[in-house]
Amino acid sequence: MLTHVPDSSLSQPPTAIGNSAAWCRVTTLAKKMAPLQMPVLITGESGVGKEVIAQILHHWSNRGRADFVPLNCSLLQDQLLESELFGHKRGAYTGAADDTEGLFGVASRGTLFLDEIGELSANCQAKLLRVLETGEYRPLGSTRVCHTGARIIAATHRDLEKMISQGRFRQDLYYRLNVLTIEIPPLHQRPEDIPLLVDHFLEQDPERETPSLAPGAMDQLQAYHWPGNVRELKNVVERLRVHCDEGIDAAQVESVLTRQRGHPEERLLARFNRAGSLAAMEKAYAEWVLEQCSGNVSQAAKTLQVSRTTLYRILRMPPEK
Repeated sequence: MLTHVPDSSLSQPPTAIGNSAAWCRVTTLAKKMAPLQMPVLITGESGVGKEVIAQILHHWSNRGRADFVPLNCSLLQDQLLESELFGHKRGAYTGAADDTEGLFGVASRGTLFLDEIGELSANCQAKLLRVLETGEYRPLGSTRVCHTGARIIAATHRDLEKMISQGRFRQDLYYRLNVLTIEIPPLHQRPEDIPLLVDHFLEQDPERETPSLAPGAMDQLQAYHWPGNVRELKNVVERLRVHCDEGIDAAQVESVLTRQRGHPEERLLARFNRAGSLAAMEKAYAEWVLEQCSGNVSQAAKTLQVSRTTLYRILRMPPEK
């Protein structure tokens, strides 16, 4: 069974919120690149909206009515990642109970979005390179060669050129992926977008009245550095939304932001409080460490002093009922 299912819900334009000059340049560039069939590499810090731009590229292309298939390359270990991408035959590995089509097949007429491409192993990099060069791939456990017409959009928050110099990323793969490039600036470089994003997040719960935001509160939000970018802003607004039904003032924003930037341990403790078992606490801690490492699985595994395989096992633990 596929871990990541196609997103066929892009019949409407993706929500690309922002009116800053920097954000408008990004979205305009994406629309210009959309009709082209070449791969696109999207770069930028974690949480800036790389998947939104990938959806724009897909929607405004001639593939817009086909599947948009996202896959986060950092969340699966090698064998499972290869199975997701290329598919497998029954019995190809332990647990492969049925023949399964890979995402290259699912997205053959559409777009395959490979997020966190910098986390691919050397083996997966080599296999991806072959697909980009020939359009051919072979499902695990099969001798049959398959073909895909999927357009590849890749994204990363890493410096791939630095990784190449360190021998951690293939230069030939980089050149194949980096035909067209879009760099998304961090949120603190486009503070004009923050009021629009805040309004959007505040309106996400249609069953509750949208609280008003005092001018001083917005000043606080625009002055904050936002190391977690739009993802962090959404988290802060949701917390304010829950605790401030009638209105949000500057003091309330400052209180939330102080906890946000000064006490990450409190967020970990809150997760522990929600976990009912030792296994759930282990998973909560692993997720927290992964966040502190900006999604870098290798760094998180090193911090936890476990193998990547063990970390993947912990992260895949099903939620408690």
